[in-house]
Formats: sequence, structure tokens, C-alpha cells
Amino acid sequence: DHQMSKPETTTLRGELPGVKLAGSTGATAEVYTHGAHLASWKTADGVEQLFVSSDVVFKPPKAIRGGVPICFPQFSDFGPLGQHGFARNDTWEVTARTPTSVQMTLRSTPASKEKWPHDFVCVYEVMLGAGNHLKTTMSVTNAGTEPMTFTTALHTYFRCDDALAAKVTGLKGASYLDSLDGRVRREEVGDFVAFAGEVDRIYLSTSDALAVEDVAGSRSIRITKRNLPDAVVWNPWIEKSKATGDLGDDDYKKFVCVEVAAIETPVTLPAGERWECEQVLECVKHA
Repeated sequence: DHQMSKPETTTLRGELPGVKLAGSTGATAEVYTHGAHLASWKTADGVEQLFVSSDVVFKPPKAIRGGVPICFPQFSDFGPLGQHGFARNDTWEVTARTPTSVQMTLRSTPASKEKWPHDFVCVYEVMLGAGNHLKTTMSVTNAGTEPMTFTTALHTYFRCDDALAAKVTGLKGASYLDSLDGRVRREEVGDFVAFAGEVDRIYLSTSDALAVEDVAGSRSIRITKRNLPDAVVWNPWIEKSKATGDLGDDDYKKFVCVEVAAIETPVTLPAGERWECEQVLECVKHA
């Protein structure tokens, strides 16, 4: 076995282990080994860009409510597994790190193969970039002898000063499945998606340049995605926030989710092949 010592973890909020990244400009990020869950990203000015529930529960295997849960190998109920698969519920191994980046790895186990009968290696990397950039890459390798098929999403909760004034741009002209109406297919005709009620839509084959405009906070987050054709836009609104135990009753006002994803066309990976995707976030301040 290789003699390299295992990278150290530290104890993060909720008394769970993880890694804290720090950029030279003052930006920080926190990634839990539980779910390889990116739960904090602060830009150089110290402002938190991700939302975590006011009623968050840190009790593995329960997924952390907020930040960037990884949906793998299944998005939502698109398949036989439990909601969103199991990657967000499992403990990942820290396999590499620098002061500004961390790589975590999840491998198939006998237990995972009881749920999903495939040998796989999933590698997720979080990197603090120059300026107000944060990059995440994920690769999936089929380590078995049969093809395997999966759907996936990075379920990012973007913090907003006021979600009721927020807009998501870059989706005009895209088709979407409306999950609040039996996943009927519609076309986005608006210049932006706004939030005046519950929204739960799977936008298909979208532009790779999207943005969350936090109008009340005078800032926007630009989203650039690669190899993730779809994008889910979600806000639970009043009743679902109240009904969700680990979400504060007023939390719906504090975030919107834009989840870059591969859903409509699942990824089919032949034996021995590797698939990779990427999401880059950039915070832009408005005067």
C-alpha cells in the first residue's frame, strides 16, 4: 500500500469531520466527509454564498439540508433507489488536498451493491479559484464488467437576501418538466424564472451559462456547467417549508436551488469508462 499519510480532517459544525479550504484572498469553503457535502463557501469579503437550513440536522446518514448535496446515482425518484440515491448519505474518503482544494472519493461496497449492483469509483473535487470563483468537478468510473446507467445532480442551495425578489436567468426558450403538475412538459417563455410561489421544474438541455440574481442582495452568482445538460429550479415555498422537519418555516425566503444535472438522458457508462462533469460558480457584486 502507498505510504502517503492520510490527509487530516478537522471538526466542522455539527461535530462532523471535514476539510476547511482557505484561499489567499480570504475566501473559504467547508466540505464534510459525510456526503462530500460542500456546506459553506464564503467569498473574500466574508459573505456566505450558500444556504444551510436554520433547522439543519447533523446526523448521518441523514443528508445535510443546504449547501451542495450530491444526487448520485439517481436524481429524485427517477429510478428504483431511494430519493436522490445514496452519495449524499454516505461517508467519503479524503484522497487529496491542498490549502485551496480537496478531493473526496466514494467507492462501491458490498452494502452499496445491495442497493445498486455496480462497481464504481466516484471522485469529487472542490477548488477555491482566483477571484470569487469556486469550481467543483465530479468523475464517475465504471469499475465493473457490465455497463452502468445513472442520473446525477449537484443540488446547490444558493443563499438569497430575499428569494421573493430573486431571478434565475439563462433558461428562456428551454423546455421543462413541471414536477408540480405531473411532470408535464412546457416551454419557458420568460426572460427569467421568478419565485411567487412553489417552483419545481426540470429544465432540459439548457444553456451552460445560468445565473441566480439575488436582486435584494445586489449580487449574482454565475453558474457555468459542463456535461450536465439539465438544470432543476426549486423553491419549496410556505407549506412545504413548514412540512419539512429540517427546514425552518421561513427558510423558503432565504434560498433558491439551481441544480445542474443529467436527468432526461441518463449517463450510460461502459465497463472501464470514466465520465466527468463540472460546475463553476462566480459571485458578481452589483453597485
